[in-house]
Amino acid sequence: MSALVTVTGITGFVGMRIAAQALNDGYRVRATLRNTRQGESVRAWISHAAPTDNLKFVQADLLADDGWDEAVTGAAYVIHVASPLILGGVPDDSVLFAPAVEGTDRVLRAAKNAGVTRVVLTSAAITAAGHITEGAATPTDFTPADDPRANVYTRSKIAAEEVVRNFAADNPSGPEVVTINPGVIIGPPLNPKEDCESIALFQGIWSGAQPATPDLAFPMADVRDVANVHLSAMTTESLSGSRYLVSFTTEPQKLPDIARILRNHGNKKAPRLTIPTFVLRILARFNSDLRSLFTSTDGLSLKIDSSATKKDLEWQPMPFEQSVLDTAQALEQRQSTGDER
Repeated sequence: MSALVTVTGITGFVGMRIAAQALNDGYRVRATLRNTRQGESVRAWISHAAPTDNLKFVQADLLADDGWDEAVTGAAYVIHVASPLILGGVPDDSVLFAPAVEGTDRVLRAAKNAGVTRVVLTSAAITAAGHITEGAATPTDFTPADDPRANVYTRSKIAAEEVVRNFAADNPSGPEVVTINPGVIIGPPLNPKEDCESIALFQGIWSGAQPATPDLAFPMADVRDVANVHLSAMTTESLSGSRYLVSFTTEPQKLPDIARILRNHGNKKAPRLTIPTFVLRILARFNSDLRSLFTSTDGLSLKIDSSATKKDLEWQPMPFEQSVLDTAQALEQRQSTGDER
């Protein structure tokens, strides 16, 4: 019988793609849902990319203990993706901190009790690169939680990784915990109604809803690469570390380059104008979401050293341009079927 993998966050952009890839690779997948009524919709979306006979659902909430023993019992591996992604400001920090910190602790404790071999946790590249002003961030770089640039989302991810390090120190006999730290994630979503922050950002450029593109750059990664790296990290024996960065290239990807690629391939709506950095600084004073996003990256190099990921996990990122075009094609299909929001 094939190995069982428990996946959290299957309703999300990344979790759904990871579950689909695991099913394609022959694993059995048990996915957690806060609301099991979402199961059939998730199954239908995944069925377009993978067989779903070996996909099962259980109810579990990151903010409650109930359900986690059932979720992980019998699983060889756990891939913990579930955690809110909000790049702008939030009215209450607990919206991000509670699921990121308490949820990670619950998943790790349940995995230990169930004898899980390895847990792979999704974090973010900004927890390594959020304080680096020169050179490239490496897996051994950790952004301090009190860094003035760190927004609430970054701090919640930093806190979750601290839970992981403390758990690993307290449990040397296992399970092993590996953290995957991708940049901003683009790529074609399986859910035609996907509206996560990164897809919404991309859609604003693709649709021309933004008359000009902010002159911002972030490390980025394709969702399919992110899924493959998670699954490789789950089973690869010779890991040189416990933390792996994922980005298209060492240099961060520029938002105006997304617009340029789209225009070069026939998208007449993609903006030609760019909002320069000095204007963004002014606008950020009057817009809390822009301020949170801009100040968290202003002055940083945002370069990513993913050499360990490539070496240990035998991974090569797909071209940035191909990912942009595939994401655009998915949005076009959404529009043509009437699923655009």
